[in-house]
Amino acid sequence: MAFSNPFSRDVEGTRRNIPAYRALTIISWLLSFVAAIIYTITPPGHGHHGHWATGTIFGISKAHITPFTLDHVFVSIYWVVLFCNQISFIVQLFRRDEAAVTAAASVGSHFILFNLFQFCWIMLWTHSLFIWSELFAVLNFLQLVLLYLRNPTTPRQVIPSTLTCFDTNIHRLVHVPAAAMPLTWSFFLVLWNGSVMVGCHGLACRVLANIAIWGIAVFAGFFLVVFKDYHVGFATAFLAAGLGVSQFFVKIIALQWIFAFTIMAIVFLFSLAVAVPGIYGRETGVEARGGDRERAPLLREDN
Repeated sequence: MAFSNPFSRDVEGTRRNIPAYRALTIISWLLSFVAAIIYTITPPGHGHHGHWATGTIFGISKAHITPFTLDHVFVSIYWVVLFCNQISFIVQLFRRDEAAVTAAASVGSHFILFNLFQFCWIMLWTHSLFIWSELFAVLNFLQLVLLYLRNPTTPRQVIPSTLTCFDTNIHRLVHVPAAAMPLTWSFFLVLWNGSVMVGCHGLACRVLANIAIWGIAVFAGFFLVVFKDYHVGFATAFLAAGLGVSQFFVKIIALQWIFAFTIMAIVFLFSLAVAVPGIYGRETGVEARGGDRERAPLLREDN
């Protein structure tokens, strides 16, 4: 049986690939999970490997404090939640509900890539190969952005347009672990790893970081406005809080932690404003007006 392009929008091809998705999602998840656990506890090569200094994931972070270093407790909580949600995603591929299986398989290639790239990032980061680890962080972010852009007809759900009847609970079980949380993490990781890569420690770099941090608000705002994705919003607010906590203890008399908490508050409130109508199935003012315009000709014809 032919194996179809995993990034195509061919629904029939996606269904044929389901056995492969089931195997590869488990393998990729195990790689990411095991690597994260092992290298959180112990460094590779017992602290040295050739000419490169090695360390645990958080050990390397402590050795390279930058304006985008995240609080390790927040990162740990985020990843515990993400790993648990990823298990729920994998379960969808083994359900008897065809809609759930198809929905999970439709984004399975991106789920697999995320975990593989995350595994590569861990291996490179713990060996202090920051240029290469940044490359994988950027690639991961771009492939997740592609996940959103390849389905422009259903931006609010990020699912194939062929799935016209889609259960909301299934959507959350698929979207959160495969798109929203990985995308948000990848964005913060690009900033974090990038600041370590360039050695952002001086005054000039910290000033630039005070400007660059507002990119977090732009990132969240884009996905909230364009895709109405409050999952990305809440995830961004949480990691922004982690950034604020970390920067507060790094340097109390500084703007970075103040900006981080300000961004957290703005994004959280904006996400709440988007989430409440979405959760209760209400349309926003713009959507409601758009719907009225679409129905207006029919109403005139009836009259």
